Amino acid sequence: MNSKIIKLYYKKLDKPTNLNGLILHPFLQEDRIIWKYENPNDVSFYTDVINGYLEELLYDFLRSVGINSSNIDWKYLSSKYCKLENSDVYISYDTRNKINQQCDRLNTIKLNDDGNTLTSDCYVRDWSIEYPDTDSLYVHVSLELTNPQIIGEDGEPKNIDYDTLSEFLTEFMYNDTSSEQESDSIWNVTKTIISNENMFDDSYMYSVGVIKYCDSFGNNLLN
Repeated sequence: MNSKIIKLYYKKLDKPTNLNGLILHPFLQEDRIIWKYENPNDVSFYTDVINGYLEELLYDFLRSVGINSSNIDWKYLSSKYCKLENSDVYISYDTRNKINQQCDRLNTIKLNDDGNTLTSDCYVRDWSIEYPDTDSLYVHVSLELTNPQIIGEDGEPKNIDYDTLSEFLTEFMYNDTSSEQESDSIWNVTKTIISNENMFDDSYMYSVGVIKYCDSFGNNLLN
């Protein structure tokens, strides 16, 4: 890109740039812009999401000066002008506390598979998040299941042991709706994360809930 255009863009940038509490500092070095950050407000963020906002800043500028950016190699532009210096995923104390509160409220689960419904008390043993690529967020939750029951077509709940529970869950994973049901089951946990604009951009990202099912000893119930 023309160096004059980049210099004009850099001149118009807010220095520093405040992005939902995360403070960004741009530095023009030769033919690229180096973005550094500081986090005095202790906000959660994921650098790839922040990079996406930086791309939007550049896109809006190019449009304002009459440049058609649809014919530009955005992968190239992003690498030179729209990336934070370091890659990081940071979850603040406040965000972590809110996630834990939602986990504490998750104490029952219901799963449906071919006319049978599993209901069980549950307890969140731990959780984590994963960004497999730039447009997806996976929320992993380990659930300890207790007092499981299966409600069959007759509508009567029946207590089951862990072997039967394991068989049900193994079959359930082949259900076409299993991923959707799991995402729905832990939605309130996921919602706490994706409501943070520095961790998730709903204009192009999607989220998936993933559950690991455990017995009272923490053993994986899936065969």
